[in-house]
Amino acid sequence: MACPGYSIVRRSFRAFIYSLAFALPIAASADSIPGGAASQNIQAVGYSDLQGRPGFKMSIRQVGERWYLYMGHLWNNGWSIVDVTDPTKPEVVKFVPGPENTWTIQMEISGDRMITALEKIGDGWGGDPNKPNDEGVLIWDISDPVDPKKLGQYKTGGTGTHRNFYAGGKYMHLAAGMPGYKENIYVIVDISDPANPVEAGRWWVPGQKAGETQVAPQSTGLHGPP
Repeated sequence: MACPGYSIVRRSFRAFIYSLAFALPIAASADSIPGGAASQNIQAVGYSDLQGRPGFKMSIRQVGERWYLYMGHLWNNGWSIVDVTDPTKPEVVKFVPGPENTWTIQMEISGDRMITALEKIGDGWGGDPNKPNDEGVLIWDISDPVDPKKLGQYKTGGTGTHRNFYAGGKYMHLAAGMPGYKENIYVIVDISDPANPVEAGRWWVPGQKAGETQVAPQSTGLHGPP
């Protein structure tokens, strides 16, 4: 289900680094901060155009004395890593290419582990239904913060996964498009052995499974790319 704000995201969304206005002085940045914004008690101190790839889902982590911002992309296939240690000069230090004709909009990090969602591109969002796409979740080792190593992949056998959650440990929690179900359902996957992920459980709303009768009108809340 399309969100009206996505046209704005597509045109202009980039990575902004903010600070309370009184916390940091304004300094020169690598990329000029675009004008036209309005704020109250907060001020942009740095900007990156992300090498022309608008950012989507983001997560930040500290490694030693440095801070890294990881992000997925809606209109580009892959993930970016931005060094934001100096917030006035954010720097793209790595772009990790993703599979073609596949959404790579969602990612989660915890410690030295990152999971990145792979999903069939929704109708009307630029995908080619006549070309193959990848799907599921990629599991990464990010102990080297700027050089992720792929450890494994979980596949749904369906449309892939959308908004996922991972807070460390052995389980990742997925909004997954599974065969035999309408829309996305909740799937829990054990990644104790990331090279061989195993489904540990699933949950769905009555009526989502093929052949079931829906007991009452309900919404899964899992439509569209937000």
